[in-house]
Amino acid sequence: MDWRSDQEINEEGLVLTYHHNSNHYPHYEVLTRSRMKMLKSLFTQMNQTVTPAKRYFATQRFAMDGLDRDKHPLVAEIAARVEQLLQAHQAFRDFDKMRELGTARQLDTTDLYFLSKNQLSQQYELYYCNPAEGIIELVNEYVECDWWERAFDSNLGFRDGDAALFVTANIKRSTKLFGRGYRHSLLEGGRMTERIMNCMQDSECTLSPVMTFFDKAVHSLLDIDGYYEVVLSSLIIREEV
Repeated sequence: MDWRSDQEINEEGLVLTYHHNSNHYPHYEVLTRSRMKMLKSLFTQMNQTVTPAKRYFATQRFAMDGLDRDKHPLVAEIAARVEQLLQAHQAFRDFDKMRELGTARQLDTTDLYFLSKNQLSQQYELYYCNPAEGIIELVNEYVECDWWERAFDSNLGFRDGDAALFVTANIKRSTKLFGRGYRHSLLEGGRMTERIMNCMQDSECTLSPVMTFFDKAVHSLLDIDGYYEVVLSSLIIREEV
């Protein structure tokens, strides 16, 4: 097929022009159009501004200390203490240098997911939290009550009313923001887990780190892909009676 293409400025379609002796193959033209459309979509996504935090639209959003303590006392206490802890500590020694990256001004890029039982409705609910942005968003208010059987080993002795915390990282986002992804995510995940444990030492609830969770089940539960967004650590939260 002998052809030349001309992309008109004000049109999305690809204009193909054939000379008199050309062999015209319509299926090639369809294939070329679809590929050009795919490339345009890809380059558009690459040029978008990357922001540190995820966003769940059309959902309830709270400040770190704004979650209803009557509904989720454990999660509300942890979120409030984490916010105080992050305000009192500088993220890195080269914090000011990293701040110059613009969109990377929020350096704590790890995300938190809380699974907690609503004390009023007695229904497990899933919340997303970004400590750097200081927000908590409701992701799913109807989580099946047997979620822990799929996510954790049965030998852990999970009790009804126990909550779970998952520390996750978006490796692709970290790479675009900082020029590094996996190493930065592991450092941040360990640092965030340690700080959460430290800030809850004098609390009436206990936090226990867990290694034996099932990745695919947890990824499905949190609705993350497990490739670019991964779970770094998990903690079981139990209120002392």
